[in-house]
This record gives sequence, structure tokens and C-alpha cells, in this order.
Amino acid sequence: MVMGVALGLVAPLWAADDAATPASDVLRPVVSELLSADPAVQRQFSGVIRGEDVAGLAFQTSGRLATMDVEAGDKVAAGQVLATLDQITLAQDVAVAEAALSAAQAQADFAQSQYDRVAVLLSRNVATTAQIEAARAARDAAVANADSARADLVQAKEAEGYGKLTAPRDGIVLSTNVEPGTMVSPGVSVMELADPLGREAIIDVAESFATVIPEHARFTVHHRAEGVAPVEAELSVVEPVSETSLETRRLRLTLIDPPEDYRIGTLITASYNSDTAPVMTLPQSAIAGTDKAPGVWRVETDGGTRVARFVPVETGAEIGDRVVVSGSIKEGDEIITHGVHRLEEGQQVGERLP
Repeated sequence: MVMGVALGLVAPLWAADDAATPASDVLRPVVSELLSADPAVQRQFSGVIRGEDVAGLAFQTSGRLATMDVEAGDKVAAGQVLATLDQITLAQDVAVAEAALSAAQAQADFAQSQYDRVAVLLSRNVATTAQIEAARAARDAAVANADSARADLVQAKEAEGYGKLTAPRDGIVLSTNVEPGTMVSPGVSVMELADPLGREAIIDVAESFATVIPEHARFTVHHRAEGVAPVEAELSVVEPVSETSLETRRLRLTLIDPPEDYRIGTLITASYNSDTAPVMTLPQSAIAGTDKAPGVWRVETDGGTRVARFVPVETGAEIGDRVVVSGSIKEGDEIITHGVHRLEEGQQVGERLP
């Protein structure tokens, strides 16, 4: 859908062409349009309040989820336990690691005593060099196995400590992704936590509107509940990927000093504040001048005579056969849209027809 600007009446302005009349006094046939802000920007867009800073929380070890102590919408405090893994399984892992370390350490102690015995025999010329080397190799292998078992025990104890998922800060739980009894892996998000202070409004708009909206555009955000005052918001991000099936783009609006009523998850409506930066478009045929110095012909009154004056403008995004314009023009200006390349500065034009 192409957004069109609210058009003024379009009418041809005709006059007789007298070769003896100076060029500036010749009335040429032209068509004009009253410039106005695009009515599409007056629409209200539905949306929702979301957290600006959202983090996914995950366990640092694998295990079976035993409890999920919160649900979506809950407020949590820093350090609060949010979920736990099966502590029995984790404790068993520690017990197994402790037993493995005990056995490996016994083997290391035995290998050391064997080495010491062979060393004494070698000093008496009873043992051979091959025997002492074999005893040394057995001792070194047993010590290495004990070190490995000790590292496994440390890891098991750390995993036991990671069996509780705690809130890293105050926040609001946006969603939980798993149910108790589910096996979870390290680093896989089990819930989303949002900062309650950072809030933004999320709205979906027509792609044609997203192409003409200026940077840092201002919006007015309205709460769906009665009695809650609206708040101002500023455009922060236009999502780069469009929803092709709906031809919409997602806009993220930063709320300016929102009251507590605008909680995360609140449904809202937002409208573009065109008073701060009106979006105006004209037909491509209205653009005169050059590519580096574009302009339009504005109809002005000079001593009771309607004349055409060239006004430099800046051009923006193209929407179908129209283009966004800005500069020394304003709403209500009468702009000539056809016949612009035959006009001269001060050219007289006829009366606008109703």
C-alpha cells in the first residue's frame, strides 16, 4: 500500500498565450496541489511494552530440572532462587567422584611404596634397572590417575553448586522455556529476565510508512486503560527485516519518563507526532531544478497577482510516484505539480479553481 499525502484541490490554470506579452506575464496551463502532511501518519498503531534490556538465563551444568519457582510476570530480586536441578543426582555425582578419587589415591600410594621398595633393593644390587624403571612408570601413572580423579571431584562439586539458578539482578520474568522434569544443557536458556526500569514500546507499521519516518521521530503512546495519561516516546530502531507476508516493519520506541502504569506486557496504541516533523510528499512531476539542487514552484501572491516562485527543497524516500519533500515549504503551500519545466521566476498563474 502506498501512502498518499492529503491532497489539496487539483485544478488546471489556463490563460491565453499572447506572443507580445513578456514571458513573466504569460499564464501557462499548470496543475497545483495544496501541500499537507500525510494523513497516514495520523493513524494509531497497536503495540506492547517490552523490556529494553532482556537476558536469557541458563544453568552452567546439565541435569534434570527439578523445580521452576517463578512464572511469567513475576518480579524477582537479585540473588533469588528461580529454578533448581535434581539435587539427588548431583549429590550422587559428587559421591561417585569422591569414591573414584579414594581408589585412585590408594593406587597411587601403593605404587609409591612399590617404587620405594624396588629402590631399596636396587641400592643393595638385588633389583635390576628394568625393575626400578617399571616401578617408576607405575607410580607416575597412578599419581596422574589420582590427579584426574581429584579434578573430576572438583568439577562435580562445582556442578552441585550450579544446581540453583539465581537472579543476577532485580527484574521481571518475561517467559519460562522449560517444564520440571526436562533435561537441560549448559548454556541453553530456561527463562528470560527483563530490567524493570528499561522499557520500550514495540509497534508494527506499514513498510511504506517506515520508509518515510524521520530519525528520532516522536510518538505519543496511549495506555489501553482509562485514566492513564499518555507518554511521549522517541523512535530508536526500525527493524531492518520486514514481515513480507504482512508488508510491515517493526519499530522500537524508547519511552520518555513513563509512569509505573506502563508495565512490561502492557498493551498500548501509538500515534506519530507529526507536529514535530510533518511528513509531506509531492508527485515526482512537481520536482524541478537539478538532481543536485532540486526545488518546487510555489504559488505566491504578489500585489494581488498570483505568481510562481522557485523554492529549493530536499527530497527523501520515494513512495510510488511520489517523493518525500522538506525544506522552506510548509503545510498549506500551493505547489505546482505539472508544467514545472516551462515556468519562469515570477510567472503569472491563474486563479485556483474550486
